[in-house]
Amino acid sequence: MSDYANKIEQAAVSLADAVTHEMELEDTRHIIKLTAIEHIMGSGDNKLTGKPHSFSSAEAVVHTDENYAEHLAKLRHAARDRILAKGRYDAAVIAATLQENISV
Repeated sequence: MSDYANKIEQAAVSLADAVTHEMELEDTRHIIKLTAIEHIMGSGDNKLTGKPHSFSSAEAVVHTDENYAEHLAKLRHAARDRILAKGRYDAAVIAATLQENISV
């Protein structure tokens, strides 16, 4: 196998790993969000209304939950990693194509 084919294969594996990681985080996002909403609902009264948080009022502020915010940050980072891995894969394919055209 040529050096270019190896680089393409390595980049493809990295891209697949990045996509898999992002999908795993996305698969767990909903349960983490629901857990955060339950936490907010049980944490006391809504400061705006003075009443206990309803599901919808807790959902409106769910991004303030530390665990959910951390999960969203991981998801954003995973999306960034996927985009960069795709760029490396595309660059490897382009380099191989250019080399093939030069060699002919």
